[in-house]
Amino acid sequence: MRMTPHQDAVIREAAASTGQSLTDFVTMAAVTRAEETLADRRGFRLDDAAWAEFTAILDQPARRIPELAALLAEHAPWEQD
Repeated sequence: MRMTPHQDAVIREAAASTGQSLTDFVTMAAVTRAEETLADRRGFRLDDAAWAEFTAILDQPARRIPELAALLAEHAPWEQD
């Protein structure tokens, strides 16, 4: 992996501060970033059990949340006189 001396130093310092090896630190950082990137995708996959649970939650009737209703009833700051 190519990086500047500054980037290398920062990554090594961060790895040392967490008590991880450089390989473990970089791998964990890459996996975390990959998961964040993939979480932003519109499509996702669930096994049959997870899909059943997900659809059961979606099928539940909506409930009113008074605090949310009050917040949504307020004017936005840029709409106020």
